Amino acid sequence: MDVDPDDVEPNEPDNDAPNGSPWTLEDTFPSSWVVFWPHQEAPTREEIGSAFAAWLGRDIDAQSPENEEDSVLWVMAFTLDGLESPAVVWAESAIPVQDEEGLQAIRDCKWVIRMQVMLPQSEPHEAYFRAVALLAGALGDVAGILDAVTGQFIPRETLESGFLLPEAKPHERWLWRVGGVGVAGEESNEDRPTLLFTTGLWRCGRPELELMEIPAKHVRAGLILLDAMAGLLLEGDMPEVGEQVEVGPGLEVCLQPWQEVAATVLDGAPGSNTFRAAARSEEGFSPLLGVRAVVCHPEPIGEFKKVWTWPTQVIAALETGHAALFATEHAIDATASRARRHFDVFATAFASLRRSGDAAHQALVQSAFQVQAPLEGGMDPDRVEQAWFIVRKFDGDSLDTVLLDQPHSRVDLSGGSSVRVPVANITDWRVELPEGDLSSELWTELLPAVDRLRGIS
Repeated sequence: MDVDPDDVEPNEPDNDAPNGSPWTLEDTFPSSWVVFWPHQEAPTREEIGSAFAAWLGRDIDAQSPENEEDSVLWVMAFTLDGLESPAVVWAESAIPVQDEEGLQAIRDCKWVIRMQVMLPQSEPHEAYFRAVALLAGALGDVAGILDAVTGQFIPRETLESGFLLPEAKPHERWLWRVGGVGVAGEESNEDRPTLLFTTGLWRCGRPELELMEIPAKHVRAGLILLDAMAGLLLEGDMPEVGEQVEVGPGLEVCLQPWQEVAATVLDGAPGSNTFRAAARSEEGFSPLLGVRAVVCHPEPIGEFKKVWTWPTQVIAALETGHAALFATEHAIDATASRARRHFDVFATAFASLRRSGDAAHQALVQSAFQVQAPLEGGMDPDRVEQAWFIVRKFDGDSLDTVLLDQPHSRVDLSGGSSVRVPVANITDWRVELPEGDLSSELWTELLPAVDRLRGIS
């Protein structure tokens, strides 16, 4: 997963924090989206304003700021619920797209509509959800929307299921993306040092996160850790520099300013001072020199000269497959909504495989179907553990299950303990098939995969 540093988002905040905290962003950063207009004629201000008003069910009272860009057809600004600053929308000619997931509808677009908003630092995921839902709902024939901050393209199918269905809920995971930069020319070296980093947290008033010098063979676990850290930092307050942060039961890290860690990195390596300076864009900015927090081992490592390094113990625990990271309430709610909405697919797949007369299929059905649910009665009333259970039997509105692993919060239970789980309590599900694991996020692929396994597709 090697990325050209010149491709990193070209924003650079002032690093001089007025209150002395290295996590303070002096500037605010907008969210912006690009909507690919599917028609030959350019969109007009009147038709887009009317479409927004119809979707919102009210007059948007759009203003017309002065347009100083020759390439911009028109500009309008209006208020959105939950936003202090107005949303700004404009239309312009499209830049040719070469390889946007092979979507001909995107490549053929002559015009784009762009929207920019300032997300509130409190509950930014809800404002993000409303903004994207407005674009997707009011402009119902567009093929997709590009998040211009993260570079993530949201296709129409995802817009429908994730933003427009009545049961769709705001999900914080859209707010950031995790990328990586490895040492060029060493793609086959599993030990090559890699820099992992987030893009998108600045717009939420948080520093971007990094993992520095993590060997390439540990990148997958590193991505999981950065995702979890980003969510936890958005839900709570920023910790002090060096303060130990519990990211899971018995799993701790700390945050250090990138300057502190980069000082000990080999010159030219990803994350070093020279590497960061070389990432400057044509405008002269390098986002890698901005406000950024490096996720580190709780204490510096070294026999003679102690240095801050990547959190080896947390990464090792994640790679066992049995470690648990804390999840935010927002993430749990959004995942639970999806898992319950498509639980019928999970149940149908279970019944289909159980009907098979193949002994291997019968053995698989006793371990492959797993659900996640809260484990009540733990030692910490403020943190309810989300445990995984192996489904053994469907029984009305409940499941007969056994715990997959030793829980952290219940000393009276162990892996293999029998637990009855109400279907209404399920927060996620997954199925471990020979061709790969399928979570509730991939629900459309589950039944075809089971059919292929049974040889009936």
